[in-house]
Amino acid sequence: MAKFVNVAGVQFATSTSGGAPDAGKVICREMEAKLNSLKGYGLDLVVTCELAILAQTLETAEEIANPGPLLQTYARFAAAEKCHVAGASRVREGDDVYNSIVYFGPDGDILGVYHKVNLTYTAIWKGERSGTKAVVIDTAIGRLGGVICFDLNFEELRQQYRALKPDILTFASAYHGGLMQQMWAYDCRAFFVSALQFMGCGVLDPFGRELKVTDCYTNVARATINLDRVMVHLDKNRTKFAEIEKKYLGEIIIDTPANVGSALIYSMTDERTAMDVVAEFELELLDDYLAASLAANAANR
Repeated sequence: MAKFVNVAGVQFATSTSGGAPDAGKVICREMEAKLNSLKGYGLDLVVTCELAILAQTLETAEEIANPGPLLQTYARFAAAEKCHVAGASRVREGDDVYNSIVYFGPDGDILGVYHKVNLTYTAIWKGERSGTKAVVIDTAIGRLGGVICFDLNFEELRQQYRALKPDILTFASAYHGGLMQQMWAYDCRAFFVSALQFMGCGVLDPFGRELKVTDCYTNVARATINLDRVMVHLDKNRTKFAEIEKKYLGEIIIDTPANVGSALIYSMTDERTAMDVVAEFELELLDDYLAASLAANAANR
C-alpha cells in the first residue's frame, strides 16, 4: 500500500563558533528559528545538521534521560508539528560523550539514538567516544537509520545498514560526501535525507538520484517519498513489466533508470503493496538475484 512521507533536510550555518562563550544559546536560538520556519508544511520527518553540536562542549553534552537546551528544542518542534526529528547532538552516557543523532517521535518523546561509529582521529584525541554499530529506529513512518559525517567513508558500516534494511537513512554532516551519498542510497536500497552546513543537502531516492536539494535560492529541501517500494533486477523480470503496467494503470509505477540494470516498483494504491505485485508476477528481488548469482558462481568454480 502506498506510504507517502513528507521529509526535509535542513541546511544550517551558525553565526557563532563552538568556542564562543554564548555559543550554546546562540545556536539553540538559531536552530529553533530554523525549525520554526518549517511549521505548517505537514512534515513527517526533519533531519538537522551536525553543526548543531557546536552548541555543546564535551562538558555540556546532554543526556537522553535529562535533555538540555538543544534536545528540548528538537522535542518542542516535534511535538508542535506532530512529526519526527532526527536531531544532531552531543550525548553523554556516563563518562562517555558521543556525536549522535537523537530521534524524536511526534509527541516529542525520544525514540532512540545513534552514536557516530567512525570518528576522525582528531575527534578521538579531543575526547569523543566512538559508537559501536549501525542503529535503525522503528517509527510510525518507517525504519530510520543514522549516519554522521565521516561515517560515510566506511563500507563496513554501510554493509551493517544494508542488512538492517532501513527505509530512510538520515545523514547529519559537516561535509557533503559527494558520490558516497549516492552509493549509500543505492547499496542500502533506501531513501537518503541529508542535512548539511552548505548547499546541496536534501533528498535522494534509492537509486541515489536527487529528488530535492538545497541551492542558492532555498536552504531547506522538502520532498514527498513513497516507502512502499521494492527493487528488482531487470533479468527475468522486465518481460513482465508491460503486463503489470497495463493491468494496474498507474496504481503500480515501475521506475527503470538508464544504465543501472534494476528497477524500483512502487505501489500508489491502498489496494495492494509492491510486494503483493512481486508475489503475483513471481518477480525476483534484486538482492535475491544477486545472492543466487553469487551462489551459482561459487558452485561453478
